[in-house]
Amino acid sequence: MAANRWFIDSETGVLADVLLCPPDYYEWIPSNDIAIQTMAHGGNIDRTALRTQFDELVSTLKSEDVSCHFLVPHENMPYEVYTRDSSQTTPFGTVVTNLSRPERVGEEKEIRSFYAPDEIWRTCTAGRIEGGDIHIIRPGLLAVGVSGGRTDAKGAAEFISWFEEAGWTCRMIHFPEHFLHLDVIFCMVAENLAIAAVDVLDEADLEWFREQGIRILPVSYREAMRDMGCNVLSLGKDRVVSPRHSVRINQMLRAEGLTVLDPELNQFSRGGGSIHCMTMPLRRQPL
Repeated sequence: MAANRWFIDSETGVLADVLLCPPDYYEWIPSNDIAIQTMAHGGNIDRTALRTQFDELVSTLKSEDVSCHFLVPHENMPYEVYTRDSSQTTPFGTVVTNLSRPERVGEEKEIRSFYAPDEIWRTCTAGRIEGGDIHIIRPGLLAVGVSGGRTDAKGAAEFISWFEEAGWTCRMIHFPEHFLHLDVIFCMVAENLAIAAVDVLDEADLEWFREQGIRILPVSYREAMRDMGCNVLSLGKDRVVSPRHSVRINQMLRAEGLTVLDPELNQFSRGGGSIHCMTMPLRRQPL
């Protein structure tokens, strides 16, 4: 395998290849506030619906000419399905991240077995950092979420330093650990257009995004936490994959002229993850 087979320089370039993991051993566990609330109210996974929803997501991606690649699911890795977190594709090569939760630490071995050794550019070793907090917005612009939980300041600083060495503009976005990852409250949907829980993000961070020319469409706290409404995936060319149950958000995106593909994913969102969490872009066309 050639080095740098995988490449992304944005969240919105045309998506060509993506990494997923079948939900064979997916479980809701009390490791985040969303799953805790679901379980406290007596929720139970419908495993038939779970598999149907995953297959619908894969079918949706393939229908848009995205090549799907898969990790091998493991019985002791209930959240391996959230491939966003365990690695990060960059313009310089793949980065192996440093997962926080004990039930996820074993995912690193599977990630390293997927990538060829010469495809791995860096390994995060300082602090903790997970892919759901990393947003390579466009060439030269990077935001990294820091909650102190899944990603801490040391982990974010190490990752950011590699991009600053390349001359990128970078910013840490701080928010309460309750929100898990930045992609629960912020996601790019098209070039220079994002959705975000504007009542959660600090006003200074919102102003920074505006200074970078990024317009933000508002999502409520309830939509972000109950529906995982910000957790969407841009396919490029004004196409976005967003959960079917995010009715108002999908209407808002369509009003912006975007094509919204809306597979049902409530079996995942009720456990604290959705489309952005379940997909690690491996290759996008350069923006």
